Amino acid sequence: MTHRILLLLAALLLSAAGHAQNEPVDYIVAKVNDDVILASELRSTYDTLAAQYAAQGNPLPPLAQIERQLLDRMILNRVQLQRAEQAGIEIEEDMVDRAMADLAARNNLSLNAFARQLRADGLSYLDLRRQVREEMVLGRLRNREVESRVAVSERDVDTALSLGLADADTEYQLAHILVPVPEGAQADERRAALEQARALREAHAQGRSFRELAIEHSAASTAIEGGQLGWRRGTELPSIVATVVPQMDVGHVSEPLAGPGGWHLFKLEDRRGGNAEALVPEVHARHILLQPNPLRDAEATQDRLRELRREIREGADFAALAREHSEDPGSKNQGGDLGWKPEGAFDPAFQQALDALQPGELSPVFRSSFGWHVAEVLDRRERDRSDDLRRQQVRQAIFRRKVGEEFEAWSRRLRDEAYVEYQPEPGAV
Repeated sequence: MTHRILLLLAALLLSAAGHAQNEPVDYIVAKVNDDVILASELRSTYDTLAAQYAAQGNPLPPLAQIERQLLDRMILNRVQLQRAEQAGIEIEEDMVDRAMADLAARNNLSLNAFARQLRADGLSYLDLRRQVREEMVLGRLRNREVESRVAVSERDVDTALSLGLADADTEYQLAHILVPVPEGAQADERRAALEQARALREAHAQGRSFRELAIEHSAASTAIEGGQLGWRRGTELPSIVATVVPQMDVGHVSEPLAGPGGWHLFKLEDRRGGNAEALVPEVHARHILLQPNPLRDAEATQDRLRELRREIREGADFAALAREHSEDPGSKNQGGDLGWKPEGAFDPAFQQALDALQPGELSPVFRSSFGWHVAEVLDRRERDRSDDLRRQQVRQAIFRRKVGEEFEAWSRRLRDEAYVEYQPEPGAV
């Protein structure tokens, strides 16, 4: 279950009381291709977001102040869902079932109890299920149309290393404002946008909150979050500012930088790390994976794994059973052997199960996002970072940064290609 879905649930619970109030007359606020967005949807999205921010101790400005930014985000979400439908992307029912079961488990409830709790809080289980499905659809769409097209070359890695951006132990906390420049804009439009960016930088220097300026004026997808980009390592910094941030002082805002979509301002809010450790922990493990299928439901899958675990404890050869029964194509032929892996390399649930084991210890049957497992830790070690490991870490970081940049560009293309018509409030002049 993604962090975003968990935040969504928290926000829905906090905003439930607000939805019980009488709603004003509904009307269309935007047309998006062949679909529409209603004022009630906009208000509901704002209520959910405001509750989420309240839970984090960050008040959200009134809807009237951020209506356009929030509506633009909803439009982009709607365009992406339409794109996914055109591409024939669907999420299997059992995947949604597992996601909802995971969400219930994280709240220490059975699925039935979870549904009853939602109803008691004035929420709809089916509405939440729909939103979870949409998150999964959009994730699969991004994987197909963005991540699958991103490649990291050896030259990219060499460049990052040569520029000193590969310090895996230094992280930068950034905030961002984008002043948009339309594609094909004339020189005077670009100058006007540049002057606006400079004015925003000066407003911050005079005491205005960068977060408030981002919420009110940024055209980036992070505007509602106050432009927060979170903590990033050097290789994950946006390309246009990658060589600038390491030289910035904490609290400093960059000069306007020309980049994709317009002029960009970056604020370095904090810096941490920088003391590299010499050793990295690794674990050597093996496992047997079974997945539910039309002939074997989740309960039967667990029972079968418990039988295999009992056989192993009674002396059966783990590797032989893995080769015969495991449904992990990557390790099946190796007797379930996963080799030496650094800490954090596995699915979070799988990593958590391994972390609880001593060398030679067999796990209980447990579930990850891939299915049901029984695992054994063969050994643990710490070893010096090698050049290969360092390059691998840099490559992964560059990939994440490129995916983020390509996602922004892809989103802009989708939005530009869509037919969008904003609708005034009935009776407005």
